[in-house]
Amino acid sequence: MKRILALTLALALAVFSLAGCSSSKEESSTESSTAETSTAAESSTAAGESSTSAAAGDSDIKIAMITDYGDITDQSFNQTTYEACKAFAESNGFDFTYYKPEGNSTPERVAMVDKAVSDGYNVVVMPGYAFAETITETADTYPDVKFIALDVSQYDLDKSSGEDGYSRDNVYCAVYQEELPGYMAGYYAVASGYTKLGFLGGMAVPAVQRYGYGFVQGADAAAKDLSVSGVEINYAYGNQFYG
Repeated sequence: MKRILALTLALALAVFSLAGCSSSKEESSTESSTAETSTAAESSTAAGESSTSAAAGDSDIKIAMITDYGDITDQSFNQTTYEACKAFAESNGFDFTYYKPEGNSTPERVAMVDKAVSDGYNVVVMPGYAFAETITETADTYPDVKFIALDVSQYDLDKSSGEDGYSRDNVYCAVYQEELPGYMAGYYAVASGYTKLGFLGGMAVPAVQRYGYGFVQGADAAAKDLSVSGVEINYAYGNQFYG
């Protein structure tokens, strides 16, 4: 629910041009070079996958989502983002579709951005820190397109761009404090009388790690506050975001 609400806010911010990854924005380039859609993107069957399009009405806003290395049925980042985008588009009369890269690489993700823009989409939503390089490679190329990224931090953008404090007017990044709900979950588990706990994260990526670390810290704090002994945590990652 938190992600859906945050994504809806991010979409609204993009629609009304209130985007930016930090309060201090650099002047975005006014020169736009049209990136040629890659042959691989055009020939990719996966790239052509699209959702049921919302009624576009008279709006010029067209929203496209690029999936991460999962798909829209992964019961995780991609599915939640897809459902939130679709609901937002339908409730506001915007056109919406999604694109699935052929593989898990920046060039393949960039190819999907090129494809989306060539198809006329001007708001591009990307779930996951892996899109940092995609953003820094495409934001200047398409200054009139709004890019919304989830879980892409300032650190991710600075590292991929080589800039200190990377910021563009057409980029909005939503980051979360996953450690807070993780902490509360761990604390509540111990406070409820449980001492044999387990944490199974999808993959060892920053967002999941933050939640897991918060869970451990919350359980530890509750054990100390409530004088509970014998608390054990079996901590593991499943190395996938589905199943």
